[in-house]
Amino acid sequence: MQGLDVSTEFVVDDASTSGRVTVLVVTWRACDPLAVGIALVSRPDHPALPQGNWVAPRDALRTGLEKPTGDGDVRFTPDTHRAEVQLELTDGASHSTVVLGAEPLRDFLERTERVVPAGQEHPERELDAVLEELLRA
Repeated sequence: MQGLDVSTEFVVDDASTSGRVTVLVVTWRACDPLAVGIALVSRPDHPALPQGNWVAPRDALRTGLEKPTGDGDVRFTPDTHRAEVQLELTDGASHSTVVLGAEPLRDFLERTERVVPAGQEHPERELDAVLEELLRA
């Protein structure tokens, strides 16, 4: 199922004067259809810039396009007037807020749902696939 993964990247801070870019990478894997991986990275890597990895339910991302949702380390707040979604990402004492376009997020979700439609996830099958992949590694 590895070929059925979907990902997209958002440039959230372009510090072109320093040659550094902060990117939010959103990844969904068919073998774990209920979850979306979120990674904040700097390119090139720099320890002083925001970074971290989070996991959120795919449903939370979908809901976050329309109304505030999320708890814990990942929260989504839509701004429908500006067609944007604000993500608040917490990792221990570190806190980052990024703003993404709502339409690219919708496109990302649509691409995931072409592979595994919402409501047709089979967690036990996906769990077996994840365990099998872990055991192979």
